[in-house]
Amino acid sequence: MVSSVTIASIAISLIVAVGAPIALLIIFKKKFNISLKVLIFGVLTFILFAQVLEGLVHGYFLVFNKSTKAYFDNVWLFMLYGGLMAGIFEETGRFIVMKFMLKKYREWKDGLAFGLGHGGIEAMLIVGVTNVTMIVLAFMINGGTYDSFVTGEAAAAMAPLYDQLTGPASVIQLFGGVERLGALAIHLGLSILVLYGIRKGKNIYLLYAILIHAVMDFPAALYQKGIINIFIVEAYLLILAIGFIIWIVKSRAMFYDEKA
Repeated sequence: MVSSVTIASIAISLIVAVGAPIALLIIFKKKFNISLKVLIFGVLTFILFAQVLEGLVHGYFLVFNKSTKAYFDNVWLFMLYGGLMAGIFEETGRFIVMKFMLKKYREWKDGLAFGLGHGGIEAMLIVGVTNVTMIVLAFMINGGTYDSFVTGEAAAAMAPLYDQLTGPASVIQLFGGVERLGALAIHLGLSILVLYGIRKGKNIYLLYAILIHAVMDFPAALYQKGIINIFIVEAYLLILAIGFIIWIVKSRAMFYDEKA
């Protein structure tokens, strides 16, 4: 059986991951009149560059190419690879779309809108879809229909998730929603950073964004390999998110001060 505590934790995380971007959209639209066009481009940029293009590269290097797959079994190389690939694809995607497809959108609020689209859809896809699946499975398990519907290879693939759901009652699932809040703040900040570089004609800001994004993802890679625990990852992300919230607020003045 899946405990009510576990199900509640998954549901709360789902509400946070999906609700936060929607709430911010309403707030930003009302307060800053952000462009929905820019937001949609942020969504499409994440899907194309992170989900499709980066996914294809990961498929080759981490799955199909046996040599590189073995090579990246090394924890530290995997950390560098994962962080840098995420930084290169996502930040380059931001740069290309902002610079060449959103030429008339160079205000601070446009960076805000783009980051909300980028980070918001990431939260909805990564935590939202996953948690909906987990809730459905939890009710199937508790209702006694899981074994009837999930069989063969599907059952083997779902075994780790099944064990996680049927283990001791846990609130660990809450971290999924909390993590997305932190990641969303970072995506807002990185979008503003890249846009500021474009506005000033300084491409070096793209490199800054790539490196920051890579460093942001390093702990997650170490967690996947079992080197550090989830609490360290969340604390690290929280510190970064606070720093980016400060940057987001202060950067607004920079867009209106040509001497900055």
